Amino acid sequence: MEIVFENLSRKQPTLAIWLAEEPALMLPILNEVAMDITSEVYPDYHRIHDQIFIRVRELPVLDTLRDLRQVHLNALIKIRGVVTKRTTVFPELQKMYFRCNGCQDLKGPLYHNSIEDQKQFLGTCIICQSKGPFHLEENMSIYRNYQKWTIQETPGSVPPGRVPRQKEIYVLNDLIDMARPGDEVEITGIFINRLDYNANVKHGFPVFTTIIEANNIKRFGDEEVIELTDEDK
Repeated sequence: MEIVFENLSRKQPTLAIWLAEEPALMLPILNEVAMDITSEVYPDYHRIHDQIFIRVRELPVLDTLRDLRQVHLNALIKIRGVVTKRTTVFPELQKMYFRCNGCQDLKGPLYHNSIEDQKQFLGTCIICQSKGPFHLEENMSIYRNYQKWTIQETPGSVPPGRVPRQKEIYVLNDLIDMARPGDEVEITGIFINRLDYNANVKHGFPVFTTIIEANNIKRFGDEEVIELTDEDK
């Protein structure tokens, strides 16, 4: 479900500010509310899809890969580039349940949030006071699909004598396979940072890598789809 940011800022300016500054907190709430309202109108909708994703389009500010800085971290941004690499689709744990091997107590649900890509330590079992080990309950845990893209600055936007910069894009759910290598895309997403464990071992001090978690993808070159009203039909 696409939301035009300008319309949201005109009717609900507070929500628009929150969405732009804290998209990682706001988008899951918007997804949940959209599903609740849809279920009220169409009670059997959950048989078709169990989740609705809110996609933000027409964000007013367009940034370049070269200009992304600390001030953009965890905010909603819009960039343009050319897809140079695309991985296959991988499953990723989204909702996890663990069972203590000592007392068989069930822990969970724990949610893996790609915004905070760090291990969730269960610590000490509340029931038997042991530190595990814990094993994953496969039949209760929920997976989601994800894919990684690499995009590069468009040739016309690179300053003379400079090397085009690249950035990893984290693509989830229905956005997977929306573009192929060679396509020029406009991506609206969250600029996030992750701890680079390999670099930490090598350098001995905290090193963070930055990626963009895509919320909406527009591919250039596609013909604009004209929406026909009932009267037109």
